[in-house]
Amino acid sequence: MNFFKKYSYIAVKLFLNQFAISLFGVALAFVSIKGERDGLLLWTSIFSIVFFLFLQYAVIWEVGAKDGISAVARNTSRGLGRGFLIALLTNSLNLLCALLVLTEYIGVPAVGGVARGAILIGLEGMYMGVLKAMPTEILPLMFFVITIPSILVIGVGYIIGSYNLHATNILIPKNKDVKNNGRPKHKK
Repeated sequence: MNFFKKYSYIAVKLFLNQFAISLFGVALAFVSIKGERDGLLLWTSIFSIVFFLFLQYAVIWEVGAKDGISAVARNTSRGLGRGFLIALLTNSLNLLCALLVLTEYIGVPAVGGVARGAILIGLEGMYMGVLKAMPTEILPLMFFVITIPSILVIGVGYIIGSYNLHATNILIPKNKDVKNNGRPKHKK
């Protein structure tokens, strides 16, 4: 219960980022579709996905860093699996939608077509170009597959943050009071 109390806000924040990037992906997809360019649709989808994953990494890295500092100060375990639990909590609606798509594919209508489409566009609009490029036979399984990068980025991002490692210097705030601010020196 303490886990949900402590991390539900983070899961909601990650989900709202997903919703915003999904709408961004849909807007880019509509521009690409209007131009009737499938290649552009695929590339805008890939750009939206990478941007979405970067935003998730940025949010979860900070959470992992705070938890890592707290664990060191209290001399307790870092709880490295916690990031994957947060990822599952964040992606629970995505997994539920994937299950709905799969049940409809096997012949059990769960939600009407228009409602299902609106839900999927609202949640996974950034994947429109990638899903359009897939064969229809594997499309229901792709809704499960597209959640894997998000789960991995959140889980691994939490671990990286917990150990105060940096995959990129973009996330290190500039602080004039700290020498080099934790940034590696570049040799000239």
